[in-house]
Amino acid sequence: MSLAKRVFDLQQIELSIQDHVKQLEAMDLRIRHNDQFEQAESALKSAENERAGLEKRYKELDAEAEALRTQLGQIQDKLYGGKIKNPKELVGYEQEATLIKSGLDKKDDVLLDMMEKLETDKVAIKKLKDVCKSAGDAWESEKAELKVQVDKVRDEFKQLEKKRGEMLASIDRDTLATYEAVKGRKGQAVVKVEQGRCLGCRVTLSVSEMQHARGNAIVTCGNCGRILYLS
Repeated sequence: MSLAKRVFDLQQIELSIQDHVKQLEAMDLRIRHNDQFEQAESALKSAENERAGLEKRYKELDAEAEALRTQLGQIQDKLYGGKIKNPKELVGYEQEATLIKSGLDKKDDVLLDMMEKLETDKVAIKKLKDVCKSAGDAWESEKAELKVQVDKVRDEFKQLEKKRGEMLASIDRDTLATYEAVKGRKGQAVVKVEQGRCLGCRVTLSVSEMQHARGNAIVTCGNCGRILYLS
């Protein structure tokens, strides 16, 4: 096997290792995060918080309304209890009672609207909980499948690492140094030669370059500097 063939195979193994690393990272991300579930959970929490705020305000308003009812009852006791004889005082209490009743009616209207909103929110939250549970169940199922895939990809990764070690042991230090240097500059260190052209830069090679590429020595493209591999 030529040196160019060895470093080309090494490069293919390393590219496959990189691909496996990306697969593992992507699967790990999918195991830790699920957009559909997180969006459903966020919508549910938002709806629950909004309803909790509305319930709190409803209780406060209901307490205010109850205080007005108590106050109105006390005034009505005075109006109709027969103890107050002064006409002006009676008129004053009647006016006060009218104002309180008007305020109470407004609060009761608001409370009714809030009660209807609370019922609507209750139904909406139930639906959101169902959506959240469905998304959560689907995510759990996906995670179980992903964990099986992760184990498989990890096994493949270990085999690739073993092959890489074997390839490194079969290549001399000078060749590896050249390979690493070109990889550091170009990213892709080894390129094929097809129809007399370097597939790294698409430049047609000279007769001399083609002759050297057919040999066992490491030959780089005179234009892009990549290692040439003639299969």
